[in-house]
Amino acid sequence: MEAPRRELSKNIQKVASAIFEDSEGRESFLKAVEEGQRNITALAWLHADPLQGRFQTTCRPPWAPSWIDVAVEDERPGRSQEHDQGEIYCLDLSSVFACAPLAEIKERVGVIVDVCAAPGGKGILARRYLNPDLLIGNEVIRKRTAQLISNYKRCRIDPAIVTSCDPGLLGSLLEEKAHLVLVDAPCSGQSLVLKDLAAPGAFHPATISMNERRQRRILATSARMVVPGGYLLYATCTFSPEENERNVEWFVRQFPDFHAVVVPSLSAHLSRLTKLSCYRLFPQERCGAGAFCCMLKRAGSYSTEQTLTPASVHATIRSVWHSSGVSDAPLDTSHRTNTTDHEHTWRGKKRVDRRLATSSRGKRKR
Repeated sequence: MEAPRRELSKNIQKVASAIFEDSEGRESFLKAVEEGQRNITALAWLHADPLQGRFQTTCRPPWAPSWIDVAVEDERPGRSQEHDQGEIYCLDLSSVFACAPLAEIKERVGVIVDVCAAPGGKGILARRYLNPDLLIGNEVIRKRTAQLISNYKRCRIDPAIVTSCDPGLLGSLLEEKAHLVLVDAPCSGQSLVLKDLAAPGAFHPATISMNERRQRRILATSARMVVPGGYLLYATCTFSPEENERNVEWFVRQFPDFHAVVVPSLSAHLSRLTKLSCYRLFPQERCGAGAFCCMLKRAGSYSTEQTLTPASVHATIRSVWHSSGVSDAPLDTSHRTNTTDHEHTWRGKKRVDRRLATSSRGKRKR
């Protein structure tokens, strides 16, 4: 029996018209949204090459690296021994697409900052791509940090720091310290409608506008952290141009020392809505619910000889926690690997500095 199709609102159709000029593309997109789809699970092998025959897999897209497997629909790798032991990380195939530009980074990377990190997938993929000296995973929403910490520990991401700072504060603390900054931005989460997980009003103009403004603030503060010659990867799981191409165009106007990086492996997915090198994955392509990505490179060149250490980051953030009336400091996995997840949560009774408590209600993350 065919599953019932969801009713398409006028706002969904309006977004579709903004994305597709041709009626064929528009109707194909709307049909995919109507029908919906299940998750397409990708397996990232984190510490070794894929174990052939261990899981039932299907064809890997050309933009996915060799250490990614794509599970068939009935496979459940998240229940496996390999998952429990941190040999694999499971995530939606769309998230792998969003990280594909990282393959274009040829320089050695010292520090990665994942600004909107929970549950941790993009940062974990970035570490697998680039093997940095340090990964800093930041999540402003405090209740999400437990899952982020748990995933880092299970996957043996070491050394790593977990923080819970407002991006503006993080940008001032780590100004020109990061060789790669990941901004998997909180967004309207329109692609999640295909999985019946989208928040009500995801396609409403007010929701789109609110997220557009928040994303620009995060991008602007994140730019401060990028060293000359470093990179910023911007990604969303939504479709509206205002949250994607228009934000990238705004960013390069505000920060002319950044330019969008051409990603040859994604050439078939080049966005037609801008002249910049932005890339989209649409649900009708059956490689996930959808994603947008653009990698930006800052002018100049950098050296990784003077890089951050877990101890130096820990000391810097600890001073902010103490001055804010918060009793516990962020996690440093290189020094606290034997403590429990409960011990890694922040136990502060109050937050004097409101910069550490910015609200963020956008749907995101797969």
